[in-house]
Amino acid sequence: MSEILVEVRRGPLAENLLRGNAAIVGAGGQLQYRVGDPDYFTYMRSTAKPLQASAAVECGAIDHFKLTEEELAIMCGSHSGDQYHVEVLEAILAKIGLSEADYTLGADLSFAEDLRRQRLAAHIEPRKIFNNCSGKHACMLAICRYMGWDYHDYQRADHPVQQLIRKTVAKYAELPADKLTIGVDGCGVPVFAMPLSRMALAYHNLANPTFLPVGRAMAASRITEAMTRYPQMVAGYGRFCTELMLATHGRIIGKLGADGVYCAAVLGEDLALALKMEDGNMAAMPLAVMRILQQLQLLSDAEQASLARFSAYDNYNCQGDKVGETRAVFELSRVEK
Repeated sequence: MSEILVEVRRGPLAENLLRGNAAIVGAGGQLQYRVGDPDYFTYMRSTAKPLQASAAVECGAIDHFKLTEEELAIMCGSHSGDQYHVEVLEAILAKIGLSEADYTLGADLSFAEDLRRQRLAAHIEPRKIFNNCSGKHACMLAICRYMGWDYHDYQRADHPVQQLIRKTVAKYAELPADKLTIGVDGCGVPVFAMPLSRMALAYHNLANPTFLPVGRAMAASRITEAMTRYPQMVAGYGRFCTELMLATHGRIIGKLGADGVYCAAVLGEDLALALKMEDGNMAAMPLAVMRILQQLQLLSDAEQASLARFSAYDNYNCQGDKVGETRAVFELSRVEK
């Protein structure tokens, strides 16, 4: 059963209670801590993107098209669609011989609310390349081009690129591919559901690939190196995923998924987590992730100070007066073997 992860307080009362579940795996990928149900079954959403990008590295598409680490990083990301993201995406499309029109995903203004407002005010039209999933879709198109597959309907679940990605994600999670429940993600491609404990295991394997097959281990190392060298491509400056990797100097990788999913891992150490806010609350999600990192003593004082704005939020009324705060309140439970 889920637990209360976050309280939204007004004065002396907890006005809103946000529930969720989390799984934290340790040595050997074994479940070490939990909050609520560690096997809560849900979709990975965009936390799957670094695992999906592994398929492009493993099959040879990244090297064939001479894609850079920066370009690989945006394939792992849910970017804000800022100009520096657009330039990298346009470079990928040029290298693989395609254009923005070849995306099957929908047009958008930006994942970031401030940039969305700016573009609305400037009467800028939505573009597919502004969509936060356009890096992932560029990854899929690159695989199709390299493998010689028809790319016009690459979003279909029965398309070879989606079958390859499904198998890759399943291998990281150490599950048979047919055990992944398939839905349709917000950007139109297949999305995978599994227990939170398996999501955490997948990130454990991504961050600690020693026991993976050689080709996949090399791909995992390249992906995490790209993400940590170019964290701004994984999200955008000021956003939690990017700021977490910047603050920890790439020691911790993190990736959000829509509707309150988050996965993170410590590179080279036996520790990874997966979390799901039960109501899909994206704003409260960083608070819960920070609570886990703090309880596991994974952040130095300097790192905590740098990430303080993601640890608690002040709540204000329309006069600008502070009337409460939003904070994570749970305690990790150790799993006894």
